[in-house]
This record gives sequence, C-alpha cells and structure tokens, in this order.
Amino acid sequence: MIYKQYKELIRRCEQCGTCTASCPTKEVSDFNIRKLVRHLQLEIHDDPEFLGKYPWLCTLCFRCKELCTEGLEIPRLVWALRELALEKGASPKEVSELLETVRSENSPYILKGREKTSRIKPPLSSSDDSKMLLFMGCTPSIKAPNIVSATADVLTRHGYSFKVLNEEPCCGEPLICLGLKEEAKDIAKNVVEAIKSAQVEQVIAPCSGCYNAFTRLYPEVLGVELSGVEVLHSSQFLEKNLEGLKLEVPMKVTYHDPCTLGRHAGVYDEPRKVLESNEGLTLVEMDRNREFSGCCGGGGGLPSLNQNMPLEIARNKLIKEVIPLEVDALVTSCPMCYLNFKYASKKNKIPLTIYDLSEVVALSSI
Repeated sequence: MIYKQYKELIRRCEQCGTCTASCPTKEVSDFNIRKLVRHLQLEIHDDPEFLGKYPWLCTLCFRCKELCTEGLEIPRLVWALRELALEKGASPKEVSELLETVRSENSPYILKGREKTSRIKPPLSSSDDSKMLLFMGCTPSIKAPNIVSATADVLTRHGYSFKVLNEEPCCGEPLICLGLKEEAKDIAKNVVEAIKSAQVEQVIAPCSGCYNAFTRLYPEVLGVELSGVEVLHSSQFLEKNLEGLKLEVPMKVTYHDPCTLGRHAGVYDEPRKVLESNEGLTLVEMDRNREFSGCCGGGGGLPSLNQNMPLEIARNKLIKEVIPLEVDALVTSCPMCYLNFKYASKKNKIPLTIYDLSEVVALSSI
C-alpha cells in the first residue's frame, strides 16, 4: 500500500546517501534513511522488527528534504511507515502510552490533577474582553513555564491584554508526529471549536509546534481548518509590534532555527529581526542556519521514545557549531529546542546560557 501510494517518490530515490549524511540521528545511532528507503524499494518494509524500530528514530526535521538532490519528501515515508507500524501492532509501547496520556490528561505530560497554569508565575491575568488568545501550549506551560511567563510579561508591559482557554487542550501535534492521525484529527476539531468559542481575532502561540500544527498540519495533514482568526507565532507578533528594545547588559548570541518553525513553517526572518532590533545585543550566525540548520534532536516524538539520543544530538550541535562562535548564549523560539539544549548543556557541563526569544525580550526595556 505504501509502495503504491508513494511509488514515484520511492523509485526516484537514487540512493546517493545525501539524506543519511545530513541526518542528525545518524550521528548517534545506526539509523540510515537510505536503508529505510531501500526497504521500501525492495518492498520488504512489512518486517515487524524493521517497523518497530526504524521509523521511530527520525526527528522529522526535514533537513533531508532540503538537501535531497531530487527534492524528495522523505519524511512523508516515515509518517506512512509509522502509520503502518500502528496498524500492524509493531509500534513501540511508548506510542500507546503517550496516546493514553493525551486522552486522560489533555496533554502529552502527566499532570496529576494540576492545571496547565499551575506552574506559571506570576499567575496569568486573563482578560475576558480581549480579542487576543494566548495559546500556551503543553510544553511551554508544563515543562518550560518561564517561556509563557516571559511572553505574558512582554505582552502586558507593552499594553496588550489577552485571554487564555480554561482547560486548554493539547493541539495534537505530538500525535500527528507519531502517526496517530485519526486521534489527532478529533483533537484538532475540539481545539478549533474551543478557539472559536473564545471569540477572538488573533491567536499568539509561543510554541512552534502549536503554530506549525495550526497553520500547516491541520489543513494539510488532517484536513481541519482554523479559519476566521489570525495565527501568529510569538516571534512574529513581537516583530510586528515591538521595536526600539534595549538590552541592559550587552550580550553576544547565536540563533537556532527550530525545525517546526523554520523548515516546516517557513519562519526565519522574524526572530532575527527581533534580536537585531535590540540595542546592546550582537547576533552571530552559525555556519548552518535557516533551511540548512541542524536539528536539536527534540522533534518527531523522539524524546518520548528515547531520552538519550536527543541529548546527544543537542550536545553535538553545541560543541561543534555553537561553542566555536564564543557567544554568551544560544537563543531559540521552540520550547523543545530550548529544553533539549538546556538539558544537554547541563548534563555535559557546557558553559552556555540558553534563552527562548521571549526571555530575551523580557530582559529588555524600551
């Protein structure tokens, strides 16, 4: 079935190995995209051992697509293989566990009865009259509440009121990544209904995964439309509405392009413009940036399946690409990138501060 559906893509692959050479997972495992495609070419991809391992090692960073000499969308094959593995009962047990958590907690994380806002300090001040919705996202609100706090602080200090959803649901992006499209579609419909019920004109998402889900995955993968509202990633809102920022302490930084915000959603300029508009801040680019940026290792659901590999990928990038720049900090616009780099730098005792873009803006004054 997969071969018939993606026959042209599979046959056009020349097995040149460019995809494998560009893959972040290849550096820390025996994952080989070329081998994955070869299994499909030979139609031997139904093997349970293959289905239970290979499709789940991909971070879905899409870098292979950018560098492929034929322009092949290889990540689509990974998605298809993940769906096949689920159909055949060959998927890792962690996938089923994640689905059950999302069902019971409305989040990929176990909350134990807590609300998403319970970790955010100070408590969010939600305005019922505002036409702007701050869609916090599961990872920012639960695992990196400082990102939500910084975003809310910046909005409030600059005179913008906003509302938040009571019992904000998961956007469904983690399930889409793991091939659980039908479940994700039901969640997406509920999210769209919740946003429409909030009667807002604008949605601000500090999570690049949520932003990518709303703007690209919902319509293109799930066939669900979030219409009637403007959806902006927080970096886009900041670039549109804030200028003349001044950082009290001069700082030299580099910017990491998140896969979900960059290659997936095409947002490259706005975060950089926010940083460059900040007096006292110097932005130094990595050699590999924008569409060619290396993945942090935290995408594609990999952290849910393997905790060590994402940290090794992040460590490699920090040591090989960031530390040689002699910067004070690395800035990103994705909570998964933020956390993965933060954990990797701490684990490996790498002397580097990790910031979300919202935190840099919160440190600044007008």
